[in-house]
Amino acid sequence: MQMENGRYRARAAQGALGFTSSGKEQVAIEFTLLGTDGSEPFVGQSITWFGFFTDASLEHTIKALRACGWQGNDVSDLTGIESNDVSLVIENEEYEGKWSPKVRWVNPLGSGLALKQQMEPTQARSFAAQMRGRILAMEQGTGPRRAPSLAPARGAPPQQRGGNRHASYSGPPEPPPLTDEDMPF
Repeated sequence: MQMENGRYRARAAQGALGFTSSGKEQVAIEFTLLGTDGSEPFVGQSITWFGFFTDASLEHTIKALRACGWQGNDVSDLTGIESNDVSLVIENEEYEGKWSPKVRWVNPLGSGLALKQQMEPTQARSFAAQMRGRILAMEQGTGPRRAPSLAPARGAPPQQRGGNRHASYSGPPEPPPLTDEDMPF
């Protein structure tokens, strides 16, 4: 089955504990893909997610099981994993010359933005204050990137420079228009 990278709505159908090829403990959850988020062509198909219990992955594995509906603390009893719809982040990966979809993350529905660490409101206000000056400088053409300036209104008198009322100053020359090569993405 070939899928586009993205988020897919799903529900766990079954799960079991097992071992990796190197003998490490793991949990496998088989998900059934649901509709309503671009996964319509795959509705009813199954995909398996593997969670691990190493120090580095334990927290992610438990959060994924909780998102599915698992409660308690006995991983040998996965009762409840079929309770909740979840959002699977699926990415295709190459293995032995073949591409196949892999479940990277299991998230609760409506988990929103995938930020590693969201700013607290006080942090966001402090950061906004730091950025305010940079944004104004950028828009006025004195910052790292010039924003396009607005054309003067029709019939507006030219700006006066010094005391000479006969010479007009219209500001610095306009930069050349941006091209596709100038865009940061």
